Amino acid sequence: MKPARLTTVRLEKSADIMRLRDVTSALTSVLRFGTFEKTRTVTAVVEMGRNAIEHAKRGRASFSLTEVQGRQALGVTVVDQGHGIASEPLSDRKGAFLTGGVGPGLGLGLRGVQRIAEQFAIETGSEGTRIETAFLGAEPLLGSPELVAEATNALAGLNASDPAAALSEQNRALMESIADRDLLMKELHHRTGNNLSLIVALIRMSKNEAALDETKQVLAELETRVASLTKAHELMQRAATAGTVPAAELLQEVARNAERAFNTEDRQVEIRVECAPTDLDGRLAVDIGLIVGELITNAYKHAFVGREDGVITVRLTSKGHEGLDLVVFDNGVGLPADAERPERSNSLGWKLIRTLTFTHNGMLTVDGKSGLHVHISLSPSDYGTA
Repeated sequence: MKPARLTTVRLEKSADIMRLRDVTSALTSVLRFGTFEKTRTVTAVVEMGRNAIEHAKRGRASFSLTEVQGRQALGVTVVDQGHGIASEPLSDRKGAFLTGGVGPGLGLGLRGVQRIAEQFAIETGSEGTRIETAFLGAEPLLGSPELVAEATNALAGLNASDPAAALSEQNRALMESIADRDLLMKELHHRTGNNLSLIVALIRMSKNEAALDETKQVLAELETRVASLTKAHELMQRAATAGTVPAAELLQEVARNAERAFNTEDRQVEIRVECAPTDLDGRLAVDIGLIVGELITNAYKHAFVGREDGVITVRLTSKGHEGLDLVVFDNGVGLPADAERPERSNSLGWKLIRTLTFTHNGMLTVDGKSGLHVHISLSPSDYGTA
């Protein structure tokens, strides 16, 4: 018979022993344990729970309906993350064994559990201990789906009689799930950041080794885009409030990445960033970083033809309840009167700028009379400020 899992009790404080005792009592009643068998089983399970709390600080006890020698039994598995138990021989009873072990030994409590349980096995080591037991009642009760349903109803009745304990158990289960999720998310973000940094490094290496100027130009543009994503991701992980990014630091890093990617011995362009302390929503920060990176790239490509230097200015201004303004302009050649409007260009860069601006319900305007001046206005709902 495959074990049918019933419930789990978390073991962290002395009050949890009361819950453990009540659950064991309810389930032994369902399995028609006699008074003697019921008392012995409750005593054994409580002893395992106390050990988990006292020696390992925390653990959990899982209950199941299982089968031992063709008879229905109550399975109880107690797991903790303590320092383990010393390795020592157990009795010759069938199913009893101990592996690993680093602690002070079983002690009288667990030896008593071993004598009471029909099956008793321990797996232990420096990372924790797992005790698997099974208990038989006096009657050879046969297993059936109805028995599982009866056990489920008994647990539901126990929760109804003590709603505070049930709610506390649910809250702790929820907090444990949240903690596990947060740990996984931290690991995911850490790996993502490392991968993005590696990609930027590979792009720079390829750019330095490229022979054709056109190839170097394409790789420099790609480097700026990926570096903007990398910095936004890094800042989001460092932000004191989850999901927000300090705008000034983000824009400064985008500017420095662009200077490293595009400045050469023949052309030195200065990028100035003007930004008051402003925290941006994570998604908006990534998109603004990409927009600014594309506009800087365009300026390097078109604004300073035939010149050895130039200035690009990036200005981000919060207008409180009226919105947020992003302005990127240069002191370059500007646009000829008959030139195609860049905001209508089918180039990848301008398509990206238009799409990201539209995503945040922004308005885009371009003026090319004295250098190129790009203004993007965002509504207040599109950002957060500190």
